[in-house]
Amino acid sequence: MRKLRLLAGCVFMATMITWLGACEGPQGPAGPAGPAGQQGPTGTTGPAGPAGTANVIYSNWAAAGNWNRINVFGVDKFYVDIAAARLSQDILDRGVVLVYAKLSVENNQVRQLPVSVVAQFTEELIDYTLRVGFVRVWSTPVRPPVVPETSTQFRYVLIPGGQASRMNFEKLTYDEAKQLFNLPD
Repeated sequence: MRKLRLLAGCVFMATMITWLGACEGPQGPAGPAGPAGQQGPTGTTGPAGPAGTANVIYSNWAAAGNWNRINVFGVDKFYVDIAAARLSQDILDRGVVLVYAKLSVENNQVRQLPVSVVAQFTEELIDYTLRVGFVRVWSTPVRPPVVPETSTQFRYVLIPGGQASRMNFEKLTYDEAKQLFNLPD
């Protein structure tokens, strides 16, 4: 009987130890961070990213001033030349040139050329042509009489060929161009 009591006591103790060991209290706070491990090996170099805008060239705003007048097939046209020393043959062949006008007749609204400007009873088309070193801005009357505003301002943005191929710039607003190319006003 004594053995039976001893066996019962052992079973009871084993049950208590198991039961007490299975109980968990609330989790304590995190301990301090351990020491930093060793630096791992350097990984392989990833592929090159897209070209940035570091090579984009832009001009300051320049007022048209006095326009030159010529007659082409009986139509008076006006033009101003804007010096663009960094406008190269390579940019003409492989890049993009954007020209913007700050239109005084439209409360200095900035628009990409070509643009049709309607003011009261007149309308003119403002466009541009390019040659190495120059941007020529044209004003062509659609509903005469139109004499272009001398206070209209122009700015060009030159985008070399390696950067121009990824995007359609045809409808790029001036605000989008400012953000994309980090242009200051």
